[in-house]
Amino acid sequence: MKKDNDFPIKDPDFTNLVKKAKRNSMIRIVLISFSISVLVILLTYFLGNYMMNETINKQTNDDASWHSIEGANIEQQGTSFNHSLFSATSKTEFVKNLDGIPVPWISEEKVYSLFGKSALITSEGPSKLQEVNDKRTPSYFNGERAIEFVPPGVKAPLFDDRNILEHIDDNKVVEMAFSFNRGYKIKDVQKMFNKNLSWYWVDTFDQSDIKTYNELNKSKETSLTVSGEEAIGFQSSNQVNSEAKIFINTLNSLKDTGTHKHAANNIIQNITHNQTKDLSPGNLKIIGVVVTGTPSEIKKYNDLSFIRTASLGVTIDKY
Repeated sequence: MKKDNDFPIKDPDFTNLVKKAKRNSMIRIVLISFSISVLVILLTYFLGNYMMNETINKQTNDDASWHSIEGANIEQQGTSFNHSLFSATSKTEFVKNLDGIPVPWISEEKVYSLFGKSALITSEGPSKLQEVNDKRTPSYFNGERAIEFVPPGVKAPLFDDRNILEHIDDNKVVEMAFSFNRGYKIKDVQKMFNKNLSWYWVDTFDQSDIKTYNELNKSKETSLTVSGEEAIGFQSSNQVNSEAKIFINTLNSLKDTGTHKHAANNIIQNITHNQTKDLSPGNLKIIGVVVTGTPSEIKKYNDLSFIRTASLGVTIDKY
């Protein structure tokens, strides 16, 4: 005898109804799952894209500040961006300024991931091809010489490229980097080099840095110098104290956050002698400069006894 709650087993209509219900249920589940997946992907993408753009904006501003104090006679021109689905790349252009004539210099490229991480991907820069018997081989970039400095107190083979000026005609504009025997006041340096002065090299070294240079330079196979790309300082203008104050304000803005925080703090500690002195224009020691002008203008500085090294940089046509 059948019980009241027994279902008819061989009812075709009922079987089709059950199959249809199952199929509709499966379709709903698939559609819901697909919609949720698309929503999660879109939310993840937009959140990641927001984080990436925030990182790009912050990093770009941070780098612009850093580039304003790093690089001898090098000015940042601008940054362009190329966005893809899950990343973005930036390319920052730089120039050297020789008496108002811009000369393209080393560019910097970075890649940014969807979730805000950045990495430097530039590999291009000055290089040198040294022969076995060469006492000194300058670095070159795009066929132009790259300047270098030697800090006071560093024992290294000294070089003087001012003799090359005799072989360059006055239809050219040249860039020359001078390293001093010690630190000097900004106002004294400005008076000495006047209109040819393009950039101030600030003393950011402590005794441990000098000791490291001297230890490495004990070997006859090495001659460690400071490349122009790594030197710290600021551009010259008619408003000397104004430029120095901007340099100090930039350091203060970089010291708390960002990828250049450690470097900025280290520079401040060295300038202030571990905060025993104020970070002010009057306490900045200038240990070198970059000058630009015609060869005859730069020859005026041939007899200055406090210049330890002279490094020829870019040479271009005046007109």
